[in-house]
Amino acid sequence: MERIFITGSSYFVDKHIKECLPDTDDISLEIYFGDELDKTEFFSYINSIDLFGSEKFAVLRNVCKIRDLEVLVAAMSKTTECNLILSDVAKEKIDQKIIKLFKNNGFTVIAEEQKKTRATIDDVIHIFKTKNIVFNYNQAELIFNKCFNNLSMVEHEADKMELFLLSRKENVPVNILLEEISGEKEETIYALTDTFGMRNVAGTLKIYKTMDNSSDNNFRIFFALTRRVFYLYLLYIDIEFLKRVPDFQAVKIKEQQKKWNQKEIVKIIDRISELDKDIKTGIINVDNAVISLILLADN
Repeated sequence: MERIFITGSSYFVDKHIKECLPDTDDISLEIYFGDELDKTEFFSYINSIDLFGSEKFAVLRNVCKIRDLEVLVAAMSKTTECNLILSDVAKEKIDQKIIKLFKNNGFTVIAEEQKKTRATIDDVIHIFKTKNIVFNYNQAELIFNKCFNNLSMVEHEADKMELFLLSRKENVPVNILLEEISGEKEETIYALTDTFGMRNVAGTLKIYKTMDNSSDNNFRIFFALTRRVFYLYLLYIDIEFLKRVPDFQAVKIKEQQKKWNQKEIVKIIDRISELDKDIKTGIINVDNAVISLILLADN
């Protein structure tokens, strides 16, 4: 059984977790978070035999937020029934004491090296290259700056760009592509949806009033808020969906879920359907629909 500890940026961690998991559905997989870990449930899973004989995996994120980590790591090192993939996002320098702790307990450590700027920009170029989009060094550096030096956000922009190009038959000039990179706007939308998810209505409205309130952008904002509500709902009914969102988002969504109960979310989803219908039939403009949706967090 493999025991792996991954640490580095959120982009580095997400990338290597995916690489460590088999590309098949024929496994037993559970995902846990260190800041709200039920240790009894966790150890029951990793030490039990799978009833169907599938290979077992446990992914434990934010592991360094666990109290008595040394005791937990020592106990995990004894399991023989489950592959363990543990991770922690390092905000600045990687803690060498944590590295030593995992190595001393038989874990394979995958730690991100401190990169020079050139290497990081090469990562930006590679991310877009996987989408068949080619940027040179200077263009990639501009994109990286627009995305607040966050490779996870760069990856999100690359996904958006891929969809943007799929809808167009003609070749799109590079300068137009660069204009489509909206890291600053995405950061504001993330702040808006996170504040909404925490049910801070006043804060959400304050952020909304600072944003571009054109009709096109308000549709985008309405969609972003709607998607966050559905993410909160999906977390109740399908924990597997967390594998499809970036790590930094998944952690925030789990924290936001504590502010809602399932009935409240279902009620808002019903109201979203009504607002969507009212927008399409001209009963309400999209600006008022966004405000109505934000106010629902106060109910």
